[in-house]
Amino acid sequence: MTRGPLRIATTPQLERSVREAGYEAYVLPATGDFNRSLQQRMLDGPPQRAFLEKNRIDLVLDFNTEALTLVDAQDDPGKLAITAASLGIPHVACYLDPVTSTMAEASWADHWQLLESPSWIKWIWETGHADELKRLRIPNILTMPMAATNDDFNTEHLPEPNDGPLVAFMGHPASSWFRSDKPVLPAQLFAGLTAAAVHADMPDLSFHKIYYELYQFADSPRDTDVPAARAAKSAEYYNQKFLYNAYLAVKQRDRFARFLKNKLGEAFELIGDHWGTNYGLTHTPRIWDMRILHERMRQVPICLNLMKGNLETGLNVRHFEITAYGGFMLTYHTPELENCFKVGEECDSFHDESELLEKIGFYASNSKRRKEIAAAGQRRTLREHLYSHRIQTLIQLLRGAGVLSQAASAPTGRTIRAESQVAGTATK
Repeated sequence: MTRGPLRIATTPQLERSVREAGYEAYVLPATGDFNRSLQQRMLDGPPQRAFLEKNRIDLVLDFNTEALTLVDAQDDPGKLAITAASLGIPHVACYLDPVTSTMAEASWADHWQLLESPSWIKWIWETGHADELKRLRIPNILTMPMAATNDDFNTEHLPEPNDGPLVAFMGHPASSWFRSDKPVLPAQLFAGLTAAAVHADMPDLSFHKIYYELYQFADSPRDTDVPAARAAKSAEYYNQKFLYNAYLAVKQRDRFARFLKNKLGEAFELIGDHWGTNYGLTHTPRIWDMRILHERMRQVPICLNLMKGNLETGLNVRHFEITAYGGFMLTYHTPELENCFKVGEECDSFHDESELLEKIGFYASNSKRRKEIAAAGQRRTLREHLYSHRIQTLIQLLRGAGVLSQAASAPTGRTIRAESQVAGTATK
């Protein structure tokens, strides 16, 4: 009997992208917050298992562990199994945030033990975080950028600027460091400050290499360690990295918001929350309606993109949203930007305050070139950087690794050893 298209169980955000990738999409029962407790995930497990069996699902795909649930392990009484794994179905979690920003209601030891599960595939958006997780002994890491969710995109020419702001940034402050009431121990400061100092001189070095290799602050987890010891080592690693993340938050985002407010005043609009609380900056509240937000990306002459402190090398989702909806993107430069876009042709970038002002002045005076770049960026994203493209590449990787059969029916449960930096490129 000929098997039909791959059957993928997913969350509502990815349903259309799965369908437009050419596969059958089945929306999972409501799963709730990706930070919910293990107890709630255990309650969600049996109905999810029934859903997966009834629909003969080949693959589970979610964002940030939203659909990860648990059931009793059939072959080991008293222990739990990831629901999809209990049926021999691969589960892929596409992370929009670091793994440390999910499953907050689970204990660190439980969370880390789940991450070490060989049946769960973690899709990480940048090489910096992916390499770090591998160093911490997390298996089944797949590296592939984020993308724009498939939608009805407006491909008409950009409108002429109105009397509103020249530049807009859409997002919140990246660091709560300056308003936190939680004390940070002095012992947790030195490694982060050292890494920030090293990174300023050697920007190609990631934190985990500075921490474990260059300065040897600690030993990395080993396969021979008991699970509790590996969890404890990883917890200490991220505690030591906290200040470094605060440094990146200021370096890649918050400094530029303050700088442009001082330089441009009302010509620069901050759209997001907490800017007044954190820095005393005037701002427009967060726009909750995504259609209105995406239209603002098109309307503002220069749509600024700034990164959070949890990103070392890669791109965030705004790189793909701004370009997909036809906006002109001026973005802080990151090492992996040129893997996805031709800088100066499909977007533009800057490295510091001087270059930022220079680029704003140039594009404010060169509307024709700005619109040409915006149109080229949109064509690139709609051609290569939608989640439908990423899902197609994901399936190729899973099949190439033997995780999914070529016939798209029975998964094998093998460990994945595949990477892709950009959809459509050769894999390692």
